[in-house]
Amino acid sequence: MGAQQNFTDLAQPFTCVGVYEETPAEAVSVIKESEHKGADSFVVTLMGDGTHGFRKEFLNEEDLSQVFNCTSKPVMAIYYRWNFAGETIDVSDEERQDILRMAARAGADSVDYVGDTYDPTSGPELFSEEAAEYSLNSEGPPQETAPPRDSEAWERQKAEIEEFQEMGVEVQTSTHARVHLEPNEALEIAQDFADLGADMVKLVSVDRSWEDLLDTFQACVLMDRHLDADYIMMSHGEHGILGRYMAPYFGSMLTFTQTSYSANTKDAGGFYSQPLTENVLEIFDSMKNVEPTKEPEELTWM
Repeated sequence: MGAQQNFTDLAQPFTCVGVYEETPAEAVSVIKESEHKGADSFVVTLMGDGTHGFRKEFLNEEDLSQVFNCTSKPVMAIYYRWNFAGETIDVSDEERQDILRMAARAGADSVDYVGDTYDPTSGPELFSEEAAEYSLNSEGPPQETAPPRDSEAWERQKAEIEEFQEMGVEVQTSTHARVHLEPNEALEIAQDFADLGADMVKLVSVDRSWEDLLDTFQACVLMDRHLDADYIMMSHGEHGILGRYMAPYFGSMLTFTQTSYSANTKDAGGFYSQPLTENVLEIFDSMKNVEPTKEPEELTWM
């Protein structure tokens, strides 16, 4: 294996394969298979207890080390307050962060840092009917955003992000907003995360229409122009699936993908929002050399 790379070292756009397996052996298998299919990086789901994520018995440095050190490609660790089976997890922010620190010691190259850690934003219970209505109306405040800048939580986050970086780990600060984000609103949230010191910013909006998807692309353009940190812009909703393929051409750094589709989700219908790795790589390959290389005034055909 060659020298380890960071996420921010990779040529953009690139693919990041979601690893949702429940055991280290299965996770390593997915990573090795994905490498052969051309995957560029990986994100490993630590929460889940067997539902799209590691079982608790494997949350130790020895087992995690097998996964994070099986490839020279960068690997990120995530531990959210919910799992991909559509269930909330009874875990404190302190416990989540301790698990991420353990992942860093075990060899993770990056960790996902939930944006409202130590100061959870208010909103309806996740995955409830009220939560679905909240997302559809998109009138409430976005979830998982950074705490106020003059708060204890802000200073605590800033110090902890620096602590991870001193461990040699890149930090991705993220929000699953649960509402549609207007372009300027997305930029403001991303700027807060960048000011906290994050190496990468991830924003997940809600797109309910093609017009919403255009907002997501516009948010990409704004962040590409005005944000210093690398960023990922994507959205929930079937209108947003196209955005997962195309947002990188407006500046988003990567596309999250998966090796195969599984029925192990809340509605037994599979988690299909993440496209297949080989499909994204085909698009990336066919879309080479489509970004502008000249200013409009340099063109003669106008």
